Amino acid sequence: MLAGAASNAGMNRMILSKESDQERLEVMSSINALTRRLVTATVSYVGKANYKEAERYIRDFRAWTSSASNGLLVEVSAVSGRFTLDFIQHFSNPIVVDAFLKELEDNGIVYDLQDVQALDLPNIKLPWTER
Repeated sequence: MLAGAASNAGMNRMILSKESDQERLEVMSSINALTRRLVTATVSYVGKANYKEAERYIRDFRAWTSSASNGLLVEVSAVSGRFTLDFIQHFSNPIVVDAFLKELEDNGIVYDLQDVQALDLPNIKLPWTER
């Protein structure tokens, strides 16, 4: 983890060392292109929430964000004695989620599929996004 944090700090210093927004966007475009070639999936463990007495009222806990690539992001959190997994993907095919649910079933792990939703993002195009 320390190496990862040091790498991110170095990348941030490099980006901030650029003199213009255009130069920073060019660096980020290069980083994003590399990331899309190297990263197929990311698993992020948000951690265990500590909401004390309020936890018994929490049914699920969502930590929606965007993946680091055009692949798949799984956000894992633990609240009220339950793990919540959010699969966030840039494609509509349920093949990954279906395979994961089959693995759970094959191993006798009970789950509750809360819902399936299309990711609805604001109607804006950020300078570094390529869709």
